[in-house]
Amino acid sequence: MGILILVILIMSSTFANTAIKSQENVKATKITQEEVIDNPTLKTMSGSLNRISFYSRFTYRGSSLKDPISAERPNLREISATPSLVNMSGVFGLKYRLSKQDNISLQMGVYSTTPFHSSIDTENDSNKNDFEKNGQKTTSDDPLVSYFRTYTIGELQNISFFQYQHITRDIYKEYGGKGIFRFSQASAYRVNKAFYVAATLTYENYTYDKDFINYFGKRVSIRSKQREHTYRGNLSAEYYFDRTLSFRFITDVFSFVRYRDANSSETVSSQQTIGMTYFFSRDISIAPNVQFIMSDLRSDRTTTGLNINVNI
Repeated sequence: MGILILVILIMSSTFANTAIKSQENVKATKITQEEVIDNPTLKTMSGSLNRISFYSRFTYRGSSLKDPISAERPNLREISATPSLVNMSGVFGLKYRLSKQDNISLQMGVYSTTPFHSSIDTENDSNKNDFEKNGQKTTSDDPLVSYFRTYTIGELQNISFFQYQHITRDIYKEYGGKGIFRFSQASAYRVNKAFYVAATLTYENYTYDKDFINYFGKRVSIRSKQREHTYRGNLSAEYYFDRTLSFRFITDVFSFVRYRDANSSETVSSQQTIGMTYFFSRDISIAPNVQFIMSDLRSDRTTTGLNINVNI
């Protein structure tokens, strides 16, 4: 962890010196400040137009609509699964704009269990123990490096991400977690001034350095519980009342997971999301939302959430 912090500080110093030099180059500054896409959501995803910038996003996963102040959150995709705890996660770090279209970033992950709850009311022993051990604690781990490019193909606006996330969180390392390679593609088509149709595709490949764990003195294989590949795709309809406020309906088109040693992929239940986004500026937005399964629509299985982007 100390080495990672040192690397970030060194990059900060390097980026700061580069920023001073770039300010002296008027032509380069003009190129950097040019927009490539006009969709407000994709703009926020692409980060600041500055050569050097702070680049972050955070997601709060709240409880159900039936019990909005609960510290537990139902598992929407698996009806029989026990609820998990409310949590907040995200990434923060630095972004360097290589050109008008190309960006590279170095970020650290951040995670907090029940950040706004001081107590829990549950009969689930596992969640009770987790709350007592980790409640209101914030950890910084899982560094992430990414390259992404903004571009257009005809009328289609796009951002392509290539990322590698190194696993350092203890709970994942205990089960062999080593790293995640991720490719994601976000695209939007402008129907008219207020309405867009958008899509997101994501592929993840997980790597491990452990196949077995000791369980009550026995050596047990965990390969069947380790994800190796995930595939997700969704479509969304976006309506912008103006450039500062939008309504979005997102539905999964497909979601698959393949575990190590498995012969085929498993289908994961499709999820739907309804959300509003308020854009304080081009680079800062907040988006409250609810998630549900259309075929199992009820208040105790509809969860709340909040997405925040801050790019300076």
